[in-house]
Amino acid sequence: MVFFLSVMCILTGVSMASTIPFIDKEWELWKLMYGKSYPNLEEDQARRGIWLDNLEKIDAHNAQYLQGNTMYEMTMNQFGDLTPMEFANLYTDARISEMVNYTDDALFGFEMEELEEMEEINDLPQEVDWRKMHYVGKIKDQGMCLSCYAFTAVGALEGQLAKKKKQLIELSVQNIIDCSDEYRNFGCRGGLPYHAFQYIRDHGIESEQSYPYQAKKNDKCSFNNSKSVIKIKGFRRIKNYSEKQLAAVIRRVGPLSVLICSAHDSWRFYKSGILDNADCNNKKIDHAVLLIGYVDEHPTGYWIIKNSWGTSWGERGYIRLVKGKNMCKITHCASYPII
Repeated sequence: MVFFLSVMCILTGVSMASTIPFIDKEWELWKLMYGKSYPNLEEDQARRGIWLDNLEKIDAHNAQYLQGNTMYEMTMNQFGDLTPMEFANLYTDARISEMVNYTDDALFGFEMEELEEMEEINDLPQEVDWRKMHYVGKIKDQGMCLSCYAFTAVGALEGQLAKKKKQLIELSVQNIIDCSDEYRNFGCRGGLPYHAFQYIRDHGIESEQSYPYQAKKNDKCSFNNSKSVIKIKGFRRIKNYSEKQLAAVIRRVGPLSVLICSAHDSWRFYKSGILDNADCNNKKIDHAVLLIGYVDEHPTGYWIIKNSWGTSWGERGYIRLVKGKNMCKITHCASYPII
């Protein structure tokens, strides 16, 4: 018995020793892939520990995926060296939950349009995907700037403009970041899509070409009215609809700006498949994305969402959320511009 235990200890030691160089190699490759560097060895090793913890969580989840116990796969990505709290602070905006409850007409002195009519929810098509109509722009990366609200507002407006003019024109996210402070947006510290719509209603918006994205807030707003592409007439906000009603709206209108919960590992490390995780529903609203369609198929329907975390995240920048469960609180608040 003593001999057997000794052999087992030796074999275990060999296994661990052989694993460490492999992990070290993977760590170095990951840093190279995402351009990561740290000021000293101590910080490097601390980040390696966080990365390894995340990798173990991803591997454990994917083992369940391979056994058919879950419908989505996770992967290591650019967020791998962050703790859950660090990720939430850097890439999500916890204030959205509180901000969305503000009374906008009192703040801005005009009545916000609310969608009151009942949407037709019968005979909906099995699939709506506005990418197929070329109403959806390319995937962007917001970087270290909490500008999701501006990306989704611009995305919804690009869709409406493409629908009207039959041409997709990229509009300026940076314009919103730099210039909409008086509408209770906060540059790279967060905001709300329909606050961006209010700014565009009053001032207009430039193209991405004339006012390109910088992933930071500049000290001065550089909006040039002569380069404005469009002013909108107003916007509509849709709160707490059923999922069938939301599907009816997206079929009739086009891409919608929606608020969801994202400070969860299922979102952070999402790779592919249909995300169905009840824990996502227990989080606060903290992120804004563009809802571009849905698919109702047996046995699992899903929503199609465009994110602003670059093409290396998710399904080339997109994510599919299971339908029928209000996953990640997708029906909480949607909005779109009127042109």
